[in-house]
Amino acid sequence: MRKAFLLPILAVLLLAPAAARAATIQVTVRNFEFSPAVVNIQPGDTVVWTNTGGTHNVASDDGTSFSNELKAAPWTFSHKFNANGSFPYHCEMHPTVMQGTVNVGATLPTVPGNLQARGTSTSEVTLTWSNSTGETGYSIEMKSLGGAYQQVATAPQDATSAVIGSLGSTIGYVFRIRAENAAGFSAYSNEAQAAPDAPIASCVPDATTLCVNNGRFRVRTHWRSSTQSGDATAVALDFAPDSGLFYFFSSTNIEMLVKVLNACVPALGNKYWVFYAATTNVELTVTVTDSQTGKTKVYFNPLNTAALPVQDTNAFATCP
Repeated sequence: MRKAFLLPILAVLLLAPAAARAATIQVTVRNFEFSPAVVNIQPGDTVVWTNTGGTHNVASDDGTSFSNELKAAPWTFSHKFNANGSFPYHCEMHPTVMQGTVNVGATLPTVPGNLQARGTSTSEVTLTWSNSTGETGYSIEMKSLGGAYQQVATAPQDATSAVIGSLGSTIGYVFRIRAENAAGFSAYSNEAQAAPDAPIASCVPDATTLCVNNGRFRVRTHWRSSTQSGDATAVALDFAPDSGLFYFFSSTNIEMLVKVLNACVPALGNKYWVFYAATTNVELTVTVTDSQTGKTKVYFNPLNTAALPVQDTNAFATCP
């Protein structure tokens, strides 16, 4: 009696792991993005998209594999993937900024790591990264500060660097890369920010320009609120020549303190440091340029975000 009773139970236990293999993967639709944008699954798994804000949809790039109605949040949409392959998709209302990929049964390349960016001319930024494994090439994406990512270049298999040209001088850019092969794309690397060099020229103070640290460093700030924008007005401090102030709306309302400090001693890393603090939540773009070398650092704060203090102790490496 015991043997006859146990056999069906053992059969159920043996079959249970197979039934449990199918998984459900959640993707959030929000802020004009699919998060995560790339999911890697196995045949039989289901992807569920949940829209938490805005009018969006999910539509496969091939136009036939899967799609749902374009409509306002909230909604959910699910699709079970049974076949191996890579399935890119997009939002039909925002196809250039809202893109994603479902990789099914794929062996994808590993994520490229340690992405670094630095200005190498007045129109170029050089990227370097750690090599991926299993890749056949790389896709390189870029956005201006506050903008949306777009693919700007590719790199071949085994590449670990690339030069991105035709960039605006002293404009800040953010970069990311991902590896690819026949199965699809890896996840994205870390983000890296840089600006091309500025033309070498002496710093000349004016209504919107601070010249600090013996006049070597040029500092400018551009701001934007929901209704206004402009270049911040500079307030030089004769008694504190390494520092300066900016205001946006009125001279009675100082918004920012900026300073560039000489840390050109071995104990401090032989660098120039950039510190600033801003008491605002408007969009900020702070541009600091070394007038002797043209090297430029650009710092950004998004609109409606309380500005965090910046303490960049690795800003400029040319001493003295």
